[in-house]
Amino acid sequence: MKKISIVLFSIIIALSASAQKRVVVHPVVPVGPRIVYYHSYWHPYFGFNYWYGQPAYYYYHPTKLERQITDIENEYSDRIYSVRQDDSLTHHERRVKIRELRHERNQAVDDAKRNYYKQYEN
Repeated sequence: MKKISIVLFSIIIALSASAQKRVVVHPVVPVGPRIVYYHSYWHPYFGFNYWYGQPAYYYYHPTKLERQITDIENEYSDRIYSVRQDDSLTHHERRVKIRELRHERNQAVDDAKRNYYKQYEN
């Protein structure tokens, strides 16, 4: 009787643990500047072009810096992918080459940011 109760207790614990909800965490994605357009319509008290409180739609326009950074990251991700697929390199050489490419990518992004903000300082 004792063995049966222990087996039933362990089965109940296993089933209750598997019935737990899984929490899905969505990452927060930063968005850049947006241009917001609102609906306008005729209102009996306020007249024409009364702004309705809700935006009609959003337009997202990435800045020049964001486009440059995206281009740099895409270029270096292609290079890193080609190094990973290269079978002529040893594992150590691949790791070193990927590390160098990541360092170059970070330098290129920093240079693009520096040049972008420097042009507006002058």
